[in-house]
Amino acid sequence: MNEFTRTASPLLGALALATPVALALWTGGPTGLVIGSLLAVTGCGPRASGDVDSGGGGGGGGEGTPDELPRARALGEGKGELPARAEALALAESIEAHALREGTGARAATLHGAAARLVERVWRVEGRDRDANEAFDLYRAASRDPEAPGACEAALAGARLAGDAAHDAAVTYTELYRAQRRFAPLHDAPANDAAPWLDDPRHTCRGDLEDALVELIAFRPPQHVLDAIEAGLAGAGMRPLGGASPASSTQVPDRPPQIVRIESWPGRDAARIVVVLDRPATYRIDDEVLGGSASARTFLDLDGVDVGAAPRDTPGRGVVSRIRADPTSTGSRISVDLDGRAFRRAFVMRDPYRIVVDLAHHPPGVTGRSPRAVTRLVLDPGHGGKDTGAVGSGGLREKDVTLDIARRAAPILSAMGIQVVLTRDDDRFVSLEERTARANAFGADLFVSIHCNASERGVRRGVETYVLDTSRDELATRVAARENATTQAATAELASILGDLRLADQSQRSTRFAQLVERTATSAIGARYGDAVDGGVHTAGFYVLVGADMPSVLLETSYISSSLEEQRLGSDEYRQLLADAIANAAKAYREGR
Repeated sequence: MNEFTRTASPLLGALALATPVALALWTGGPTGLVIGSLLAVTGCGPRASGDVDSGGGGGGGGEGTPDELPRARALGEGKGELPARAEALALAESIEAHALREGTGARAATLHGAAARLVERVWRVEGRDRDANEAFDLYRAASRDPEAPGACEAALAGARLAGDAAHDAAVTYTELYRAQRRFAPLHDAPANDAAPWLDDPRHTCRGDLEDALVELIAFRPPQHVLDAIEAGLAGAGMRPLGGASPASSTQVPDRPPQIVRIESWPGRDAARIVVVLDRPATYRIDDEVLGGSASARTFLDLDGVDVGAAPRDTPGRGVVSRIRADPTSTGSRISVDLDGRAFRRAFVMRDPYRIVVDLAHHPPGVTGRSPRAVTRLVLDPGHGGKDTGAVGSGGLREKDVTLDIARRAAPILSAMGIQVVLTRDDDRFVSLEERTARANAFGADLFVSIHCNASERGVRRGVETYVLDTSRDELATRVAARENATTQAATAELASILGDLRLADQSQRSTRFAQLVERTATSAIGARYGDAVDGGVHTAGFYVLVGADMPSVLLETSYISSSLEEQRLGSDEYRQLLADAIANAAKAYREGR
C-alpha cells in the first residue's frame, strides 16, 4: 500500500495553478495515485527525454530512428507481446525524443500519442505510478493542438487513463469534461457545411467524448468545479469568455433517461428484477403492505426517467406475483407485487447501467438449510455467444473451454446425489446478473463460475480462485475488470457497495469453499504434471457473484495466455482433471472438511 502525490511536471507549464480543481485521491495498491489539476498543455516545457524510468536501459533515447514508429504503435495498440520493461520504455523514450525535436505540428502530435499509448500499456501490465504519470503527460502533449490529427483521441485516452489510475469515475468525468470543452466547436457549422463537418474525424471523437460524459453523468462534480475548469480554459485562451456554458453543452441529451427493458428471474422463494436504463439516473426504493391482505409490494421510483417501451404489466410466479411499470408526475415507478412479506436489497451495476433488486422470503445469505448441506449446485461456464472471453495465441477460446469443463463436472456431481444446473449448456450469451439469478431461483447450495485467466505478457501461470469482496489488490481488480467486461474504475466502484451485500458468515463459507477448490485443482494438476502453480485465493468485485445467496466462487482454471497452459487447456485430460477437482471440492465441503 502506498500514497503517491502527483507533482506538476514541466509539461504543465504556467497552467499548473490556472484550474483550482479539487484533488481526487485513491490510496492503495501498486497504482495508488492522486490526480489533481490535470490541465490542457500550452507547451512541452523542458522535460528531458531521459526522464522516463526505463530501468537502466533507456538512456540517450534520442538515437532512435523513425522506423521505430510502426513497432511502437503496434505495441501500444496491444499487438504482439510486450517486451521487457527497459526495452519498452527505451522505445517510448526514443519516439518521444523525436516528438520533442519535431516541436509542434501533426507529426509531433502523432509521435507523442504513440509514446503515450506504449507507456500506458507498460503501466497496465506493471502498475507503476511513474508510468501512469508519464503516459498522462504524453497524452497531454499529443492533445496540445486541438487542430492536430489525433489530438482529441489523445485527450479522450488521457481522461480514461486518469480515471483508471485513480480508481475514481468522478476523475474520469472531470477530465472528459475538460477535453470536451477544449474540443467542442467554438461556432456551429453552417448548414451548407454540415456534411463535410460530419466527415471530420474530430467530429466523431467529439461525439465519443459526449457519449462518455453521458455514461458517467451520475459522477458529475458540483457546478463550481466545472466553472473552475471553464475559467482555467478561458484564462489559457482555450475557450472564449462568454462562450457556450456547461449547462448548454451538448453532453446531456434533451430527452430524459429511458427504461430500456425490465428483466426478471422469479422463483418459489427468491427472485431478481433488473431494470436496464439507457444512462444513469437516481432511484428510490420502498415497500408497502397491501391493505386487507398478507401481500406486500416493493416499488422503485425513478425520478426523471421515461417508461419508454418497457412492458406495463408482467405476470410473475413464486415470490413475485406481478411487475408493473407506470409513468408518474416525477418520472416512472416500477411496482413489484409479492406473495407475502419478503426481504429485499438493491444495488447498481454499470456498463450498461442497471438497477438490480433481489427479493426473497428469507434474509440475504440465509437459506434455512444446514450450512454444509449440498444438494443443489450451479455450474456457470463463463462467457458464451458473442462474448468469447480470452483467446490464446493458438486460437483456443475461453468460452469453449469453460463449457466443456462444466459439462464434464455435471455428471460426476450428479453421481454424488447433487442436483446440477448449468447457467448455459451451449454457445449462447447469458448476462452476468442472470447467472446469479438462476442460482438463487434454483435454491443452489453452491455456485461455481468457471473461467480461464489471461495476462498481458503471457508469462503468468497457475490456478487462482476468487470470492466476492472489496479489493485493493491491483491484479485482482484487473482480473475482475476483464471478466466483468468493463473498466477498472467501474469494477473498483462496485467494491464500494459490497459491504452492504456481504454477510460475514457467507463470506467465510465462500472462502472455505474457494480454498477447497484451489487445493483440489492444484493437487490434481501437480499429481499429473508435477509443475502446478498455486495462485491462491483472492477477493475481488466480480459482477457474476454479486447477490448470490449461497457460497460462491470464481475459478480461474489456468492462464490461456500462457502457451503451455493453453496447450493443456485444449486437452481432454487437463479439462477432466479440472472437472474432477470441482466435484472433489464440493464433496469435501459437504463432508465438512
